[in-house]
This record gives sequence, C-alpha cells and structure tokens, in this order.
Amino acid sequence: MADWTRRKMLLTGTAGMTAALAGVPAGAVAQTTPRKGGTITVAVNQAPPSMDAQVTSASTARDVTLHLYETLYARDENGRPVPDLAEGVDISKDGLSYVFKLRSGVKFHNGKIMGARDVAASLERFRKFGASANLLDAVEAISASGPLEVTVKLKALQSTFIDNLSSPRSPIAIYPEEEAVKPVKEFKFIGTGPFKFVEYMPDSHVTIERFADYVPNPNYQKRDGFAGRKEVFIDRAIFRFMPDAASQLAALQTGQLQIMETVNGSMAKQLSTDQRFKIFKVLPFYLQVAKFNHAQPPCNDVNFRRAVAAALNMEEIMAIAFPDAYEMDGGWVFSNSAYYSKAGLPLYNMADQAKAKQLLAKSSYKGETLTFITDNSRADMDIATDIKEQLSQIGVKVDVKVSDWPTVSLVGYTPNGWHFWTHGFGIEPFEGPQTVMSVYAGGMSQIKDDPLIDQLYKSYTGEMDMAKRKDIFAQWQAHMYEDAVSMTLGNYGIIQAVSTKLQNYVPYRIPRLWGVWLEG
Repeated sequence: MADWTRRKMLLTGTAGMTAALAGVPAGAVAQTTPRKGGTITVAVNQAPPSMDAQVTSASTARDVTLHLYETLYARDENGRPVPDLAEGVDISKDGLSYVFKLRSGVKFHNGKIMGARDVAASLERFRKFGASANLLDAVEAISASGPLEVTVKLKALQSTFIDNLSSPRSPIAIYPEEEAVKPVKEFKFIGTGPFKFVEYMPDSHVTIERFADYVPNPNYQKRDGFAGRKEVFIDRAIFRFMPDAASQLAALQTGQLQIMETVNGSMAKQLSTDQRFKIFKVLPFYLQVAKFNHAQPPCNDVNFRRAVAAALNMEEIMAIAFPDAYEMDGGWVFSNSAYYSKAGLPLYNMADQAKAKQLLAKSSYKGETLTFITDNSRADMDIATDIKEQLSQIGVKVDVKVSDWPTVSLVGYTPNGWHFWTHGFGIEPFEGPQTVMSVYAGGMSQIKDDPLIDQLYKSYTGEMDMAKRKDIFAQWQAHMYEDAVSMTLGNYGIIQAVSTKLQNYVPYRIPRLWGVWLEG
C-alpha cells in the first residue's frame, strides 16, 4: 500500500522495453538539443474504431488516443501504476475508500480547467459505456469530495483497484464533465493530453497537433511509460492507415513517413543497411501461449497435459514462428515486472520425449485424433503445425483447423470443437498478475473450473500487502506449470523502422510522440 500513498516526487524507473538498434552508429541515436516544429507521419496497419478512448480496447485506437487523453493513474515504463492526473491517493485502513488529490491547473483542450466534477463524471461514464467497464465493478460510489478531490468507495476490498484504474486496455480517460454526460455518439474528442484532436478520416488518417497550453507534470523529469514528463516539440502528427506493407516501405524510403510501427524481418534487414533509418526491436511485446481444453478428454487428464508440456521444444517453436524477434522466457508476466517469478520454470521448455512418453502411457489418451484450432496468421499456423509434428513423435495425432480470428476466438471459449489453441497475450503480461490470473479465473480459458486458481485469484485481489501478493502469484505460476494448466511458449516482439531525422525516439507499447523532435 505504501507504493500508492500521496507523494510529490516519483522515481521514473528504467526502460521496460528492450530497444535493439541495427545499422546505426551510437552517436546517431539522438541530438541533445530539442527542436520545435514539423510534422511526423506514422504508418499503422488499420484504422481505429473510435477516437473515444473509453469505448474501445483496440490497440490501433490506443496508438492515437493515449496522446489525446490522460488518466488518474497510468503505467510507467515497467508497467507499474503511477500518478498521472492525480497527485496521489490516500487509502483507508479497511481498503474500501480511495481519496484522490488531483493536480491543479490542468487544462482541457477546450481551455477549461480540470476539476473533481470532471473526473467523477468520467469515471461514471466508464462504468456505463467503457469497453472494459468490469474494471470498475468493485466501485460502490464516486463523488467529487472537494474542488480537487475525488472519493471512490468500494463494495469490497480489492487490492487491484489502482492497477485497474491505470489499465491502458481501454483507458479510463478523463473528459470534461459536459462531454462525459453526453450520449456516446455526441461526444467531442476533448482531453487533457499533450496533443489535441484535429481530424479523423476513417479511410485515410487521423491528425493530432501539439496542445499549446499543455503543462508537463512537474513531478517527473523524463518520459516514463504512459506517464512521466510529456513534452511535445513537433507541431503535428498524422497516423496514416496503410494495410499494405510494401506501400509503407516505399513511403518510408521516399520520406513520406517517419515511423513504420511494424516491419517484417526481411524489410528490417533491408533498412538496417541504410543510414537514413533506425531499426528497433521492441521485446517483449507479447507472450505466446498454447491452451488445453480441460472440458474435453484427454486434455482433462493431467498426465496427458504434462506429457505434451514435457515433449515440446519451445525454442524450436518460437524460432520458426518469430525468427526475428523472440526470447525464451516462461514467466507469466514480463521480466521487468515487479511480480516476475521463476516458480515452475524448471518445467518450461523441457523437450524431453522420454519423459513425455512415460507420462503419456499413464494418461487416458488412446490414439484418437485431436483438434488444434488456430487463426490464419502465419505465426500461429506455424506454431500449430510445429506442435503437431513434435507431438507425432511421441504418438499423439493432431489435426490442425485454421479459420479467421473471430471464428477461432468464438470457438476457443466454448467446450466443444477443440483440444488445443494457440495465440498471443499482449496487454495481459504487461499489466501484471491481476490481468493474467483473471484470464484463467472461473475456468474461462481452460473451460473448466480450477478451485486452486480461483482461490489464489481471490486471495490476490483481497491482499493489500505487495510481498504477499508476489507470493500468491508465484504459487499461481507454479500451479500453472505443475498441472500443465496452459503452456507459455516464449515472448515475442515487434520491429519498428524509424527515420534518423526523428530524434530521441524510444519505442514503447504505442509509437510515443512526446519527447521527440525532427532534426533541422
């Protein structure tokens, strides 16, 4: 609880994302003197569904909206919750009352000074319309208890409340009260962020511009995740929707773009030899998992699940699926998390066929053909195909069924039609234990209740002591391995290409445009 007490100055932490540069001299990374002016164009693969941050969890929306809006608490470089629009919070001894002191003098893009009524109205709006409204399920009442003070009462103790409040999944953005109370379709895109909205052309681009009256948070000295010191030097930014990678590459090479948010390995190698560009590997960005359907035999048999986990060579799988950006790590949260644990990791990446065959012989598997569902992305199809081949070597027959993501994700949360399923977790391991554990609570991902998982999740959300929460999460991770509830295959990342004209760029979970400038 001490981490959340009101405070004036905050440590900004160290970079949580590994930025690997190729083909660029160290001295070319950044100039020391910022320069104002200019427009940056970022290529993104698709249009965001909305510029209203609260109502969508699409990553394409976060790319833009987290420049426009801010939250009471945000995540730092390592994914920890830290104050953003709030100065801090006082939590009652029983853990049921949170009193937030707000930063003074914060302006909305329409010139209005932010106050407690704006914050209270925004939180209430999220409870009604938020894409992740369940983040505030524990809230009983919200009130503006002073001009710059908001009090939130909880129905029951929830140790993850600040984590939930700072979640970037569908940000609990703070809007002017008069906008927050409008019907969703009438909402104007007004926030407190360092950029303000200019235009949204759904078939073309989004344009944002520097908010001239924005005052960076004085409690920070430098960038720090989605929080920190947000200084803007460029005049404008354009997020251009370009689904074709070849078109993006051509636009970057001709100077029409300054950032390609994602490039493939071959393009990265090509660009790395050109001194006009920098290549960044943003790793870890995702955690790849392979799930068992516990509602279907033989996946309801722990010996069968352990046999599969023992057989698989995870490094072979990751090298095939993500040859240009992967790392071998079996943790259920990223290694920069304060909750990272090595519990259960001796059971990760065993690649022990002899042990697998012994376990298989004790299981209920009788030689039947099992179904592996996967979406039609190249990486996931490669993973399913390689797992099929590896399991054939211990005598397990697998049929791979490929479909589009909406179809696969619909089937994967039902008890019929599948035995195995692979996909990536992105925001979950970044946000931490509360999000990762929730995916398996109530049997959601394994399609069958697991009393120990439910007990540990309940204990975690009801424990305010951080050391005890770490221990609970370690127990949870150990159980995930010991019972082979689900398998972590490894982490993978994205590769970005950036013009060397763009100075002081540091990759993160969005193409973060504060703190950067264009060379003269």
